[in-house]
Amino acid sequence: MGMALIACNERNSRSDDSQADSLAAQQTTVPDSLLLVPGQSAGLIALGDTDSSLLNRLGQPDFSNAGMGKAVLVWRGDTTQGYPLSVFTSRDMGNDESARIQQVRVTAPSFRTRQSIHVGSTHQEIASAYPLRLTETYDAMGDPYTIYDTDEGIAFEIAPNNRCIAIIIHKKDVSPPSFLPLRDYR
Repeated sequence: MGMALIACNERNSRSDDSQADSLAAQQTTVPDSLLLVPGQSAGLIALGDTDSSLLNRLGQPDFSNAGMGKAVLVWRGDTTQGYPLSVFTSRDMGNDESARIQQVRVTAPSFRTRQSIHVGSTHQEIASAYPLRLTETYDAMGDPYTIYDTDEGIAFEIAPNNRCIAIIIHKKDVSPPSFLPLRDYR
């Protein structure tokens, strides 16, 4: 009987270890340059930083559109894959003339959250890591796309195949008026 109890405890211990290993695998180590932190940053691009710090780091964007103190800056990337990176800035005109980063939209799968959510993750994987609410839908070339947001400051753009095609970092507890300005301009 004592041997059965010991064997049972060993089996439970191994089960606990495998659960801990599973959780550790889900929370992978991501370099700061690729870490998505809801409500704070996308890699080295921090919300609230000035656009000049961004331009110093990335150079001139491939596309920009500005007006009324707001701007969208898009870098298409140096690789043949050309994963666009979009940044939305705004100025507090009359109070702070610096354009401050408000939203960042990444499409490169190398960016990841601490839970290893990334572009390419399924809707189900994302929903198991974050409480989601549908905030927007749009059509692109006849296909429906959806955007799911969180109160944590991270949103996910989902394609018709239920895979994430972009992740948007924005201020926590603030619903951006629209994610439309961040989509890739051609």
